[in-house]
Amino acid sequence: MISSAFKHTRSVWSVVFLLLAGSALLAAADTTPDITSFRILAGKPVLDFSPVPSVRSYDIETTPDLSQPFSRGSGVLDTFRWTGSNPSSASSGFYRVRTTPLSAAEITAANLLNRIAYGPTPDDLEAVQRIGVDAWVQSQIAAESIAEDLDTLPPFNPGWRKVTASGTGSASTLYVYLDGPGDVYVDNLRLVAGAVDNPALPNLLRNGDFESTLGAEWGLATNVNTSARSVAFVQNGNTSLHLVVTDPGSTRTSSLYQDISPALSTTQTYTLTYWYRTSDTNVNLVVRLSGRGIDTTEPMDGLKTSPATVAATLNDNGTVTRLRSWHLMKAIASKRQLNEILRQFCENHFVTQYSKSDDYFANIGYSAGTSIQPATQIEFDENRRWQAALLNPSVTFLDLLTISAESPAMIIYLDTVGSRGNLLNGVYRIANENYARELCELFCFGVDNGYDQGDIVQISRVWTGWTTELRAPADQGNPFAPRSTVYKDPSVITNKTVVTNLVGNWTLRYSPTRHDPRPKHVFYQKDAAGNPITTQPKTVPARFGPPWAGRPYNLSFAASSYGTNTFQEGYKLLQHMANQPFTQEFITVKLCRLFIHDEFHTGYDFTDKVSSPEESLVKAVMLAWENPPGGGPKGQIRPILQVLLNSDLFRSTLSSQQKVRTPIEFGVAAVRALRTARADGSFTADSDGLGIQTLLTRAGRMRLFDRAEPDGYPETASPWISAGTLAERLRFVQSLTLKTTGTDGRPAGELDNNTFADPVALLRERKPAALSDAGVAADYLLNRLFPAEGAANLAAYRTLAIQFLNTADNGVTPSAYSSLTVGSATHDNRIRGLVAFLMTTPRFQEQ
Repeated sequence: MISSAFKHTRSVWSVVFLLLAGSALLAAADTTPDITSFRILAGKPVLDFSPVPSVRSYDIETTPDLSQPFSRGSGVLDTFRWTGSNPSSASSGFYRVRTTPLSAAEITAANLLNRIAYGPTPDDLEAVQRIGVDAWVQSQIAAESIAEDLDTLPPFNPGWRKVTASGTGSASTLYVYLDGPGDVYVDNLRLVAGAVDNPALPNLLRNGDFESTLGAEWGLATNVNTSARSVAFVQNGNTSLHLVVTDPGSTRTSSLYQDISPALSTTQTYTLTYWYRTSDTNVNLVVRLSGRGIDTTEPMDGLKTSPATVAATLNDNGTVTRLRSWHLMKAIASKRQLNEILRQFCENHFVTQYSKSDDYFANIGYSAGTSIQPATQIEFDENRRWQAALLNPSVTFLDLLTISAESPAMIIYLDTVGSRGNLLNGVYRIANENYARELCELFCFGVDNGYDQGDIVQISRVWTGWTTELRAPADQGNPFAPRSTVYKDPSVITNKTVVTNLVGNWTLRYSPTRHDPRPKHVFYQKDAAGNPITTQPKTVPARFGPPWAGRPYNLSFAASSYGTNTFQEGYKLLQHMANQPFTQEFITVKLCRLFIHDEFHTGYDFTDKVSSPEESLVKAVMLAWENPPGGGPKGQIRPILQVLLNSDLFRSTLSSQQKVRTPIEFGVAAVRALRTARADGSFTADSDGLGIQTLLTRAGRMRLFDRAEPDGYPETASPWISAGTLAERLRFVQSLTLKTTGTDGRPAGELDNNTFADPVALLRERKPAALSDAGVAADYLLNRLFPAEGAANLAAYRTLAIQFLNTADNGVTPSAYSSLTVGSATHDNRIRGLVAFLMTTPRFQEQ
């Protein structure tokens, strides 16, 4: 791409625009660098220009005359200012800025991973480059083709846990024991010299992986002599140690122990790591050196006290904190990243409020503290239904809308749970209008778009009778089934039918006797009194153009008795509203704001002769909604995504860094940016979700599953960005990346609910040369954290990064990075500090 050219003469300078018809280097005007100033300083030309996105390099070119070719100018380029080396008085001339952009594949890869994923991991960037953008997009759209089942894992009790601790070599005997009778599986026990766990260093323990018979290297006291190698649970390799303890341990006479040879130095720092797994909840595992130079005590409580799967945990003993953790852990770890983005989109678009459900259940018989379980369960069930639906290749918007309408979380949140339209003392009850209003305004049509208050009144009557009930497992799919009569404890004599004594889940219940049986007329013109004129249906406005304009979109329901057939009125209404052009436009605009930028809006005139790229894309997506290329029902999500993700607006340079990350996007992206798998199966960055929940609360009160307002959390930047919220993002990044000295030497973030990142380990795994070369380290980290920016726009960041790595912790004294001992605390802090700095810059807030 080439800028406009500046002509310089001895007395004046003027702008001459270059028209290079047919030149492959000529970019669109809005991606062309603007020359913002030109002046003569100390007899030399000085040219300033504005940067453009995704540039690998900038060059200044000159020519004395436009009839002659341009050549590279001699001078110094300092970020976005060029100073010529030749005196300007030598001759008059023309100047222009030429850019070498990143490849289209590089730009699109970064856009993909920042929009249809929660930010790139190093592994994802390489995967997209390896298989190509189109193949990666298709794999994400067809998420069911990606083998994964994170729901079967116990994320709140992740089976194997890793422990890392550093300390002095106080003695050369290592003890392993429990502080009471019990058993535990232990694997990959390592002791290395230095303050960090460096896989490249030799293990000072013999047979720490327990792949060989215990032999002479491990001594077994009497209370542990039934311990043996096992294949039942293995963290890595073929076997682990099943440590069985009959009496509490303490020292050599009551532990598994090893005398380390050669002997450890009492002045040297060592690092101990191991993995363990247990079902025991009453004892603690202790692994320590004699003299307690290194001492770990790991509590067993909670490791496997909850059910084996996430679903069982959340259904049987669920809390909203655990539900949020599960949601965030999947966002971080899932290979089905687009599916995770869409799942959060559904949660936010069809927003519900956990705390309102909690209050509801507390008011119908649940005692204090027990109402949180059903309030969590209904949110979890709704979320799981969206997850399953999105894995269906033919899933439609109607499917997602129906899941929301049937969800007890929505039924309680917008008050249809108690809405009645039946006769009472000869007068029909007035239906609650909350769900009807939000169905029109927020879930389907959009604000003031194709409906009026009279339509809301009519729609509210359709939903009378939709409520919720606790149903036995065998009746989960029956909306007419009575309350569960399966008892948790059959031995209870009194109060057997109290709701907390019953087994089951809360699901949709339809009560025909609560339904308003009168005729209903939706989307008709109204008379002066607001009553529908049944001979005058509303029609789609002319602005939509073909194939929609002029279509009548009215719907009527005849009078009925209080029968079960009235249940179908709700489904017919959903089906009718789901594919109206108002809905198509509103949902398309929301998806475009999610995946491209904030400046899309409803109300386009699709019949005008001049349309913006945004308007054209909205219409193209609506046409794919109306007529899916492969046929089948309207509103299929995957054809919609195909059009959107293949659009120039999504794939162009202009789409990079056009959005600010919401708190959930920022927190998850920060962990993912530093996350790669290590050889032992652990990750260089990870979270159990709790630490990120703290960020969401403090950086804008983004309380997942619990928003009071029905409009969902905003996608736009302004509600999330302020001095206070940015300070909380900075705090989170520092907690995530910086290391403090805890009792076991873990990073501060890891001590805070297992949310941590180890950028040193990332470099060791992905770019070992960066551990001793400041330039290599700066380049790797900048490319991974800002993959769509381009080296030319990051030149100043690179200079600062190298300067940071070559400066002591006091910020003043020169200290060569290349001279630091890899694995030392100083080296570790230098890298962690640089990553924390880069992740607090404005660029990392953008996507």
